[in-house]
Amino acid sequence: MKWFVVYTKPNFEIKVAQGIKSIGIKSYCPVYTQIKQYSDRRKKVKKPLLPSFVLVYLSEQDRPKVFSIPGVV
Repeated sequence: MKWFVVYTKPNFEIKVAQGIKSIGIKSYCPVYTQIKQYSDRRKKVKKPLLPSFVLVYLSEQDRPKVFSIPGVV
């Protein structure tokens, strides 16, 4: 078992991490909260710390499963 880095489409990091977890593989996508100011309100938005990357902990034989997740490049 090793940590791998998965390259994703832009703004798909959190969705890809959730998809990988749903098939039973450990994944890690560090995020931070940013407050966005719009003209009528303020909103807290989660942004990835590593844009276009998700860290995945798996074995060599599970690698093809990760590429079936939408958003993985």
